Amino acid sequence: MARSARFFGLVPAGGSGRRFGGDTPKQYAMLGDKTVLERSVQALLADPRVEKVFVIVAAGDSTASALFEGNTKIKCLPVGGQERVNSVLNGLNLLLENFMVGETDWILVHDAARPGLSAKALKNLIDLGREHVAGALLAVPVADTLKKTSVAEEGEVIAQHTVPRDQLWAAQTPQMFRAQALSMAIAECLYKGVRLTDDASAIETMGIGPLIIPGHIENMKITQLEDLRVVAKLLGLPQESVE
Repeated sequence: MARSARFFGLVPAGGSGRRFGGDTPKQYAMLGDKTVLERSVQALLADPRVEKVFVIVAAGDSTASALFEGNTKIKCLPVGGQERVNSVLNGLNLLLENFMVGETDWILVHDAARPGLSAKALKNLIDLGREHVAGALLAVPVADTLKKTSVAEEGEVIAQHTVPRDQLWAAQTPQMFRAQALSMAIAECLYKGVRLTDDASAIETMGIGPLIIPGHIENMKITQLEDLRVVAKLLGLPQESVE
């Protein structure tokens, strides 16, 4: 009898956070009494079905290993690539080649800088996503009015027309796919020079659309320094504890 597919987290955390500013990469910034990375990883482990979380870090980065030392459910892999997509692919290939995950096991790829993931959203993602052939991702409907623009000779940004938002969603993470399918899809895209903005983009090029599971505002991604304070407020953490 074939074994049931298992669930694993994969967190690419090898970036330098160029847009974040400062000397500390955003994943290691403090949010309350824990780093952003610790909160993001621990959020993935809120569902007991997630057996282990693999954190992909840059070669020579020992910070993450020190943070999770002694936790057998978290393992750091120093195979981070030039871009996020390379880190995800490097991690997947290492896990598959060393039989640490099976080809049909589910991989939940989660941003290192999304510490506000709720247990409810994670549960819904796993419950519904495992029944869908292409996997699933968290996303929220686009609420703002969107404008298509052009740039004038003077450098001014000019609104050309309004983009209908009825069918537009802003992707979040985790994004959950079969390990081998995601690895093959990303590799194919990189080979063809397809620009990937998230993991679902790779799966979509195979002609199968992942299921969208409603996310939530607290699961916003920290990109700039000010986002830390916004997330702290959303999570009910003391503002003075953010640095």
